[in-house]
Amino acid sequence: MPHQDVKADIRTILEDPDLGNAEKIDRLERMREAARAEMRAATESAMVGDDDVGDDLKHLDEALARLSADPVSPEDGGGATL
Repeated sequence: MPHQDVKADIRTILEDPDLGNAEKIDRLERMREAARAEMRAATESAMVGDDDVGDDLKHLDEALARLSADPVSPEDGGGATL
């Protein structure tokens, strides 16, 4: 499956005047969780590569920071984080 252009998706969300901050944060957090799930799958299987997922997470975290959101995942407090 081809890797999506997450930076363009982030830009579209951030620049959408019809979305409030809460909806933008919700959409970005859902994208972030999907990227983290993809990264976990890549570490557990030889069939999936994580390619640019680390960069995607960085861009998503930066976008959430611009919206003053603090993205937290259940894995963030544990010993085995990505």
